[in-house]
Amino acid sequence: MTKPKTPAPVKVKCVMIGDSNIGKTTIFQALLLNTALEAGGDVCDSGVVEITVENTHYEMTLFDTSGRQSDVPLVSSLTFPKTNVFVLCYSVITPQSLENIEKVWLKHIEKYRKKASTILLGLRTDQRIDKTQNIVTYYQAKDFAERHGVTGFTECCAFDSDRTEILKEFLVKCHNGNGKEGCSIQ
Repeated sequence: MTKPKTPAPVKVKCVMIGDSNIGKTTIFQALLLNTALEAGGDVCDSGVVEITVENTHYEMTLFDTSGRQSDVPLVSSLTFPKTNVFVLCYSVITPQSLENIEKVWLKHIEKYRKKASTILLGLRTDQRIDKTQNIVTYYQAKDFAERHGVTGFTECCAFDSDRTEILKEFLVKCHNGNGKEGCSIQ
């Protein structure tokens, strides 16, 4: 008696983009290694994580891209084609990084957005302690996401392993929405 074949995993390509020094590499490592390390990134790094969501096995390839605008032409030509999910990253403690999503990063992915989901991801939420500092609130970012037609929005601290596991599922679920808006978690 032969065993039934296990279906091949569904492949999902996620590209993380945004300014330098906002926590992209740290969340990238947390998603891949289930641990967060403080580190600087290269022009582009990648890795694969396997996850099962609702009885379907996924193979998610993550790309951590440089936040240096001078690297964008190289990064975009190498990594943007055939992307399933663009993860637009900003730091909740650096309002300029959210502004640059609109001024810089959305323009670079415009021709690829029609075939991909777009997620807005707030990082460094553990550092949003002092309410008197200039920070990006959850509601400001959610409004930004709605105005710019992104598929989904959430925030995460790379050092919260439970939250990073939820983020993996979130990326897959937003991918499964095939670019439809309205995927969010708090």
